[in-house]
Amino acid sequence: MIARNRVPELMDDPSLDFESHAAALRGLARLNEASLSPASIWAEIKDEARLAAKPLRILDIATGGGDIPIALYHKAKQAGLTLEIVGSDISLDAIKYAKSNALQKKAEVQFVPLNVFEDQLPSGFDVVMTSLFTHHLDPDDVVALLAKMSCAARLKVIVNDLVRSELSYCSVWLATRLLSRSAVVHYDGPVSVNASYTAAEFLDMARRAGLVEVATSGSGASSLVVKSFPPCRQLLVWRRGADDHEPC
Repeated sequence: MIARNRVPELMDDPSLDFESHAAALRGLARLNEASLSPASIWAEIKDEARLAAKPLRILDIATGGGDIPIALYHKAKQAGLTLEIVGSDISLDAIKYAKSNALQKKAEVQFVPLNVFEDQLPSGFDVVMTSLFTHHLDPDDVVALLAKMSCAARLKVIVNDLVRSELSYCSVWLATRLLSRSAVVHYDGPVSVNASYTAAEFLDMARRAGLVEVATSGSGASSLVVKSFPPCRQLLVWRRGADDHEPC
């Protein structure tokens, strides 16, 4: 097992010019699609979307180029369903790119600036999710993020990220070079794997954040699970139980 090692990524450099940032976001979108991330997240929310009396409301934290919210919007539309999605990011360049991306792809997704650690999360969302963000954070910050997400989510918290392993590292190294010409993506991809968490580490941080699961087969019980999507992705999914307290 690779020891966790987090170092600064090029994408996080505030001096990165817009065109380089945009090229990296395009590369990440292709990597997300190749890893079936939109499909795996859609599988976690489609039943809630079908059962909802009104459009399911989703908040995406650290949305980047907005490719996953945009993909979810179109998957719902193809299924005859409606989602209300808000993508948020601390980067104004990312928000600018995501808005243009949504307009070009005719997706009714809203994008807003948000610093998840300094700003209060907006209320009224059924699902709060994030993709490729937790590996940027130290464990205590992941715990704080998950606690904040669970407070804001009426139904579910979903975290999509890389898994730290030798197979994941090799797969990401190859995929970044096959699917993107961006030097930022070529560097950040393998570095991101080294900074990522194992499933066991994710579960431990989630429990520290108060995302508890109830050991019962009852459908109204809360649940917590990490699902593996080889060779390099995983989903942490927490569902609020019927008897759980309302969001904070």
